[in-house]
Amino acid sequence: MDTLFNTTDERGASKRRGIVAALAAAAMLLPLAFSPTAMAADPDYPGGIKGEYNPLGINAGVAIETYTLNQDKEKALVENFDQITPENSLKPEGWYDDQHNFRMSVDARNLLTFASENGIKVYGHVLVWHSQTPDWFFQADEGCHDTNDNPGVTSCPLADKATMQERQRRHIENVAKAISDEFGKFGSPTNPVVAFDVVNETVNDGDDPATNGMRNSLWYQTYGGEDYIYDAFRNANTYLNDVYAADDAEHPVTLFINDYGTEQAGKRSRYKALVERMIQQGVPFDGIGHQFHVSLTTASSNLDDALTDMSSLGKKQAITELDVATGTPVTEAKLIEQGRYYYDVNQIIHRHADQLFSVSVWGLSDDQSWRNKEGAPLLFDENLNRKPAYVGYIGDEDNLPEPMKSAIVFKDPSATVDSPLPGTEPRNGASSPWERLPLITLNASEDGTTVAGTFNAYWNDGTLNDGTLNDGTLTVYVDAVDVTKSDGDSVTVRVGDAEYVIGRSSSPAAADVASKVVEGDGGYELVVTVPCPDAVENAAVGLNVIVKDGDSGQAAAWDTNPTGTVTLVEPLSYTEAVKVPADVEAPKIDADASDAAWDDAVEVALDKVTSATPEATATAKTLWSDGKLYVLMEVTDADIDLTNSNPWEKDSVEVYIDRGNTKSGQYTDDIQQIRVSADGKELSFGAGAAEDVQKSRVSTAGREVDGGYVVEMAIDLGEAAAGTFEGVDFQINDAKNGARIGIRNWADPTGAGYQTASHWGVLRLLADPSETETPGGEDPETPGDEGTPGGDTEKPSDEKPRPSDDADNDDKMPQTGSAVIGVAVVALLLVAAGCGLVIARRR
Repeated sequence: MDTLFNTTDERGASKRRGIVAALAAAAMLLPLAFSPTAMAADPDYPGGIKGEYNPLGINAGVAIETYTLNQDKEKALVENFDQITPENSLKPEGWYDDQHNFRMSVDARNLLTFASENGIKVYGHVLVWHSQTPDWFFQADEGCHDTNDNPGVTSCPLADKATMQERQRRHIENVAKAISDEFGKFGSPTNPVVAFDVVNETVNDGDDPATNGMRNSLWYQTYGGEDYIYDAFRNANTYLNDVYAADDAEHPVTLFINDYGTEQAGKRSRYKALVERMIQQGVPFDGIGHQFHVSLTTASSNLDDALTDMSSLGKKQAITELDVATGTPVTEAKLIEQGRYYYDVNQIIHRHADQLFSVSVWGLSDDQSWRNKEGAPLLFDENLNRKPAYVGYIGDEDNLPEPMKSAIVFKDPSATVDSPLPGTEPRNGASSPWERLPLITLNASEDGTTVAGTFNAYWNDGTLNDGTLNDGTLTVYVDAVDVTKSDGDSVTVRVGDAEYVIGRSSSPAAADVASKVVEGDGGYELVVTVPCPDAVENAAVGLNVIVKDGDSGQAAAWDTNPTGTVTLVEPLSYTEAVKVPADVEAPKIDADASDAAWDDAVEVALDKVTSATPEATATAKTLWSDGKLYVLMEVTDADIDLTNSNPWEKDSVEVYIDRGNTKSGQYTDDIQQIRVSADGKELSFGAGAAEDVQKSRVSTAGREVDGGYVVEMAIDLGEAAAGTFEGVDFQINDAKNGARIGIRNWADPTGAGYQTASHWGVLRLLADPSETETPGGEDPETPGDEGTPGGDTEKPSDEKPRPSDDADNDDKMPQTGSAVIGVAVVALLLVAAGCGLVIARRR
């Protein structure tokens, strides 16, 4: 998906009002036809999903609970899948009542009965897990009153290793016995269980040397190490494959270790190291599970890498919990892209078929997915309609709908036809709103040479300074490549059903349209403001931009459909970093906020609450020098808590850096999520480059101070120069009583910064403090704390913004593919001598 951008320049020029155009009598109608949006065919798939994967020797699975099924869902399940995973009922807490008594729950019994009666296999989930295991299970005294209500932590003294070894053994034996007592021995015709996740989510997300990369869970703490994993598999093998196995069954239950995030190189390296240790220790296990809870912002190649990386270990593998969130709002373009993503997964499965035991999606329909708020992640919608995701997952590429372009557009009332163009002299140090962010590339004309271009857009809801609300607008910048100027040259901006045709020689415009054209070498630049009646935040709006050459009739368009889809989003956060003066020493990375180098740094507040109710607050300052970005974050927090085993659920800061400000939808090697704990002792990363590479590019320090903590970083930028831009965001995770209670961010309000850089803010590198522009907040009426400096300003680089890479960057947001087909431009162009006119019409 492409990304369009917005700026918070507080001093944008006033909007130029359009003049009513006199319509000429002579008109030329250019007949045109766009191919309609391709819809997925509805072919018959008599074998369902299992018909695709069973011939490969792979079980086709789905996570369900029987209480979620009605007659239609039961029918869809049986037609498509031959294996089910209990989503909750076989987890540890499901086996105990409120008095800590072990028993089989009604939900577990119903699910196993349903599977047995319908000839469906069961992949058990899960025997040993730090989550959804009652806290009393880890206490020295099970009856101790736990005053901490957060799961995974307890205020009571912990049990010793010997006690936990016996509790674990007894739990696994009880599970095996309960199932075999009611459904027969494992491996018998009436017992549907064929596999089990024995241990789940044991690997830490960050490389913590104190735990050898393992999660510091209550299991780890009570055992004093990872031996609980080894014991769990030995116990499971004993009771599932021996004591309670049918006499004629040989190893009837395949035993898996399972974890999430294996598509990320850093976590996968720790997971692989654990598996290698298990093999060296002779642990009896059979397979390696990959959850693959991903989104359109995750490169599908990462999933392939995960399976490939583990293939040398000689174990079975399984895709255990697959779902692919689209992001929100859910649009037709995203659903089509999701279908193509699932097709990529299908091809990955085919490549690794010889090692795969099963592939399971984590839910039947979107409405029952735990990730539905992240965007329709499954194969069926809430009405059990097969989505493009289904068509892709079953491997039917020919019946996938044609891709649609999609993008996000930031809000900016100050971006108008009078805003500075890229490469022009800034006013009061202000950068052009059009050069702060990458431009979107149009599909080239059919002949590939005559006409091309890039564009960008911003939206405004029409709110004036006095609170008056006018119609919303889109302001579009187009850099058209068209060497030969002719009267027929034009740009068409299509918004929903309305079309606006702006001639290259335009001077007057329709009453509700303002435009400006500037000639240049090899083409021209155009800025136009057009009506957008549906301009509200998070609205999805149809948009297309078409550049036409008048002589040849050739055209370059963003989307080969009538329109693509743009989502109108929040204002873009913008700040600046001054260069450390030559006579001042760059900050030492020691978490000392009193360093004099920070005196002239621009400060921003982390004012966006993106999750729950954080009590902590924070500010961030930035400087740069010699290819490094320096960041100082000061956090006010009366209760610093570092007890949770997840690094993001401890008091910590996160700095996001998008080198070169690509606004990529997918993490690349130049995009980082850097997390540092409040005491500075734990450093962890998100997706992107290999962990050792990420470590080599940052220096960090953190320490607790009165009333909070301070974190300082130096981040390698690579090539960096005054006037260039970086994508950034700053975040704090606020923890209390062993759990994260809230998140604050500076820029991204979506909470999805760990997946995509598309909503991050923008930081401009300045030469010295006198060049600093007033950093805007989100509200044009609320300027930043820095006053508008006086004096001379430095002209920015003459380079125009780089077009966004239209290949693999997703969210830049999810990148939609493009099939270039002939583009016919529908236009009513009135021709007058020496000038063109703007024509507005509705289709």
